[in-house]
Amino acid sequence: RSKRLLAIVGVAAMLLVPMPAKFALAQHSHAGLPVSFFGDWKSGEGTDFKAVLSYCDAHYGTNVTYQPDTADLATELATRVQGGNAPDVSGTPPQASVGLYVAGGSLKPLTFLNMSKLRSQYGPSWINLGTFKGKLYEIFFKTDMKSLIWYSPKKFKAGKYTIPKTWNQIVALSNKMIKDGKHPWAFGGGGTPPSPWTLSDFFDNVYFQVAGPTLYDKLVLHKIPWTDPSVKKTFQVMNQVVGNSAMIAGGRSRALSQSWAQAAAQMVTDPQAEFFSEATFVGAGLRTDLPKDKEGVDYSAFPFPLYKSYPALPVTVGINGIIMFHDTPGARALMKCLVDPKAHAVWAKLGGYLSPNTAVPSSAYPDALTRSIAATLSKSSKVGLVRVGADDLMPAAVGGSPSGCQPVELQKWFKDPTSYPARMSALEACAKRIYKGH
Repeated sequence: RSKRLLAIVGVAAMLLVPMPAKFALAQHSHAGLPVSFFGDWKSGEGTDFKAVLSYCDAHYGTNVTYQPDTADLATELATRVQGGNAPDVSGTPPQASVGLYVAGGSLKPLTFLNMSKLRSQYGPSWINLGTFKGKLYEIFFKTDMKSLIWYSPKKFKAGKYTIPKTWNQIVALSNKMIKDGKHPWAFGGGGTPPSPWTLSDFFDNVYFQVAGPTLYDKLVLHKIPWTDPSVKKTFQVMNQVVGNSAMIAGGRSRALSQSWAQAAAQMVTDPQAEFFSEATFVGAGLRTDLPKDKEGVDYSAFPFPLYKSYPALPVTVGINGIIMFHDTPGARALMKCLVDPKAHAVWAKLGGYLSPNTAVPSSAYPDALTRSIAATLSKSSKVGLVRVGADDLMPAAVGGSPSGCQPVELQKWFKDPTSYPARMSALEACAKRIYKGH
């Protein structure tokens, strides 16, 4: 989630500077096509990704040198590109920056990849997301599915509750839980590190379902205003939960002062709390924070309930993309490897991973919950109902940082749900100001 803390505006000028012809390559000590990879996977994730790179070395003839960032991938990558020391291949900064690299002439198109195979394995949403000026520049290796509701199977069993499949059902169930003496919804809209983006993710999920994919895309680009009726309808739908203080576990002050991790733990440990809406990374957080609790018993997740009928669940995701700065034999071989479902399966088997590649078999995932989530994501991918969280696609000053207009205005709305007309007007004023400069 650290990517949300990066401001795109500060590095935009560097990204638009074309890369000098000469560049420094990492030194390699053994056979294979040399290629450098710059990324932000460290600790356990870094170890898991190195296992993937070992697969690429063994099966695609590469000799990969992995170079993790020290603190901030976006800023460090921009500095390297400007200084003529770009890596061959890199993980991506916030999505809005990728288009700036394309515009600056720094990135190389991935025209050597088999587009027919890619389209069959990734689905239109992923291909469209990585395409700029009619060419593919970005592939996607890892994702987090945000369209989930976390809950406790143990508490559900005790309350004799049934998993809701529609929005009306979850609202009705929430009201029943209130009658049972509960305050069912845990939220984490603040805390340390700041987590106002959880409110943005909640908005994105509801808006995608209420408005549909076309209006979702238009709002991201500010081709419709924040005062559009679809935005108003979304606030009204969210207020079926947020507008009722009895729904909120621990009250509004607690919800706005705790982090996503604290809210997730509250959903498990607080007898009155039942729901927490966030992404797949919640599972990893709970395994760390509540090591004595068991997945599938004390906590699990189900798909975000449908507001209306769709061919599949409209899914919002967080993404980890990969881009290429140098068109070398090693870089080409690595990019080919990183779209191979067998390479994705290497990390999938290690856990804590979800692939956007629909050809990764469910058997590659080590637990039933992840297999279920992967199946939902795969179905949505195939029918084009996957979108990156809107706040990740907007300019940082609008949605991509804790001080962005969207998370700030959503915190104000959460504190006073009746204020949503004022919040819409404020968001529109902000968008007019920020998009005008882009």
